[in-house]
Amino acid sequence: MADLIAASNLTRYLKAWRAARGAELGLGRALPQRDVVQASGMSDKWYRNFEAGLPVKYDAAVLQRIADCLGLDHAERMTLFLMTMGVPSPHGVTSNRDDPELLPISWILDQQGTRPAYVSDEDWGIIAFNQAMGNWFPWVADSDANLMRWTLLHPDARIQLESWEKHCRVYLGMIRMEIARRGTDTAIARILLAALEDPLISAFWEEETTVISNRDGHHFRVRVPFNDNKPADVISQVTTPAKFPSLRLVFLTWGDGIDSLDILGTTEGQ
Repeated sequence: MADLIAASNLTRYLKAWRAARGAELGLGRALPQRDVVQASGMSDKWYRNFEAGLPVKYDAAVLQRIADCLGLDHAERMTLFLMTMGVPSPHGVTSNRDDPELLPISWILDQQGTRPAYVSDEDWGIIAFNQAMGNWFPWVADSDANLMRWTLLHPDARIQLESWEKHCRVYLGMIRMEIARRGTDTAIARILLAALEDPLISAFWEEETTVISNRDGHHFRVRVPFNDNKPADVISQVTTPAKFPSLRLVFLTWGDGIDSLDILGTTEGQ
């Protein structure tokens, strides 16, 4: 009975989502099944059986393509994965920088004033950042900005981050855990492959099996270029928004011994 209820609900949801997508696109009717079929990369028969709740084979990538075609929001996408694979979706809508649901988080970033703050996704891609973060680390404004890529691959990271090797080892430990959680068909795994071409990073990877879940409370020193590369002691505070559990909301804070005005970096043109 439980399987019958689940299949029936999945069928209802898929039909409702096709109807909503069709209305959104101004079609005057539900999005045709053939459009979803084409997006899924599967056969007509496969999709008909899938929407009917019949047993079919699929993986997360197929579900992701269906979710993208149907324009599912975060909750809908999560529902699709939970009802089919029994797990949350491995990718949400968080890669969309224009997602209106992220606007309240952007307000939180803006309210940090002189203290850098940013949001990254599960692959450490930068989703949003405040002005102070952009002043400290201009690379976050790049369209494909990624914390791990910058730290592991960009030469500036080895200058800005004091004890860069320690940072590198910590991040490799975090990547190990992420690969254990999501496998190797991810953006962060591809960044790792590129980083492992560096003999030093490859040696770190081979030497250790350390896994690290997060770097909340991590104390480190960073050199800010516009502040004459003077080192600043900062603490990384990491939180997770309840609505977007795959996101990381990160704040860089410091104690009273640092003059925040000296490292704000508000010089015109910087």
